[in-house]
Amino acid sequence: MNRKSLLALSAASIVILTLFPSAYAIPSGMQFFPAAAEPNKFLAASLAFGLAAVAAGFAVGKAGSAGLAAAAERPELRTLAIIITALGEALAIYGIVIAILILGQA
Repeated sequence: MNRKSLLALSAASIVILTLFPSAYAIPSGMQFFPAAAEPNKFLAASLAFGLAAVAAGFAVGKAGSAGLAAAAERPELRTLAIIITALGEALAIYGIVIAILILGQA
């Protein structure tokens, strides 16, 4: 993914996250967010997971392609390439854990 498409993807995700509450028709007298801090909590959780998922995809793409190239030349590097790729994928897991912790706060 080149730099321009990554910038466009991040700008589009920010616009969608900003406009997300206004995408629903709210009946009169019904509150969409019961507390004032709720929109900030949802925005923080979505940014934590979204940015971690994008970073994990970038890391897996780079490490996976380099690992395949290295394993093609030297097969003994295959296990090391898989471990490095798995470390990049762990970024998404950390992101979802942080998002769950943010949403679990009172």
